[in-house]
Amino acid sequence: MIDLLYEYTNDNLMLQGTYFDSKKKDICILFIHGQAQSILENEFAYKWGKYFSSNGISFLYGHNRGYDFINCMFDKKGDFVYNGATFELFEDSLNDIQVWINRIKKFGYKKIILLGHSLGCNKALYYLSKHQENIDGVIFASAPDMVGITRIEEENFIELYNESINSSKNKILSKLVCGTDYISAKTFIDQTTENTPIDNFPIERNPQTFEQLSKITIPILSFCGSDEYPTYLKQELLKEKAINCPDYSYEIIENTNHFYKNKEDVISRIVKEWINKRF
Repeated sequence: MIDLLYEYTNDNLMLQGTYFDSKKKDICILFIHGQAQSILENEFAYKWGKYFSSNGISFLYGHNRGYDFINCMFDKKGDFVYNGATFELFEDSLNDIQVWINRIKKFGYKKIILLGHSLGCNKALYYLSKHQENIDGVIFASAPDMVGITRIEEENFIELYNESINSSKNKILSKLVCGTDYISAKTFIDQTTENTPIDNFPIERNPQTFEQLSKITIPILSFCGSDEYPTYLKQELLKEKAINCPDYSYEIIENTNHFYKNKEDVISRIVKEWINKRF
């Protein structure tokens, strides 16, 4: 069964979720989407939800406030607030994840597994660095070095950074970030500054310690597509930096991209086997 869920965050913003109910209250996967994504675009996540729920594992696609580039989120009064990837602040993701954790607990599940995709990996790791006791395992699907990749790929980085610090916080920058993204001044600073909460997979800078990742003790599965940007392929480095995780597995899925086109079923089986062996 597939159902739509609506929940209010601690700061009173309504989020939408899509719940794939397996009818068993053992394990539920909480999916945390990437930048500007939603269930409507993430066909791979929809396929995963159907697969897992038909195999005894429930799946909740929990939107966070970074869905779409600009969205209208309603508060409890019925007024709306502009949000989305253009305006979101990374630290607010704690509120968004927690609301779905609370809902899963209300459903009565015994175990919760976080599954982050792209920026959702950064959000999942940040949540775990604060509340690991709530979670039994985590899956990083194409974990990005958000700060490092932007600094490498954005040829106008210095210009945009200076514009950001000299503009009102909600001003949308004059140029698309990395040629594709409409980003506000406050979000650009929040997502491109080193040694901030979002800078938790600092693969390109490669410091001695990945502070947040080094705290994780629960089982980790990480994967990416072989056709992705080279930074994503450094799976062995992530394993090395997870110094307190005794159970870290990773896969590089051949002949697919950041959205796993034509490999959704392959990944479903990998994840299912990983879950069945551990939980």
